[in-house]
Amino acid sequence: MHYVKAKGIFTSDYGINLYRGCTHGCIYCDSRSDIYQLNHKFEDIEVKENAVELLKRELVRRKPFMVVTGAMTDPYVPIEKRLKHVRKCLEVIYRYGYGFSCLTKSDLILRDLDLLKKINEKSKVVVQITLTTADDDLCRLIEPNVCPTSRRVEVLERLNENGIPAVV
Repeated sequence: MHYVKAKGIFTSDYGINLYRGCTHGCIYCDSRSDIYQLNHKFEDIEVKENAVELLKRELVRRKPFMVVTGAMTDPYVPIEKRLKHVRKCLEVIYRYGYGFSCLTKSDLILRDLDLLKKINEKSKVVVQITLTTADDDLCRLIEPNVCPTSRRVEVLERLNENGIPAVV
């Protein structure tokens, strides 16, 4: 991984990407395409070191909306466990009363269940979980570095039990 100072945090549709690149290894990944102009190897994750500060600066001056992440890079890549960028951003999102929507394949999202519940009570949360196959062995072949489908189903159940809207 490597760090960069980003100039901005939001895409045109209120999406944020805290990282660029991914280590999930999914064979069907579109984000590897040259059209996205990564200037580094896709597996060398670019960390936007100032993402939390940029998010704070933007949220204090806008009306609440849904902050969206996960379209280009799964926000819960393995280094998130250590860096906690998503968690820090969720704290900011909660503090300023915004909603949150996330697309992920990772069970690491359950680490942040406490914050997701708080945000959902104050605003709205929607979690989108990708399920590509019901066969865990096949899942390990096409998405080698993330939890298998059966675990993702468990994540969906936990989110549902805690009142967090989740879609597949």
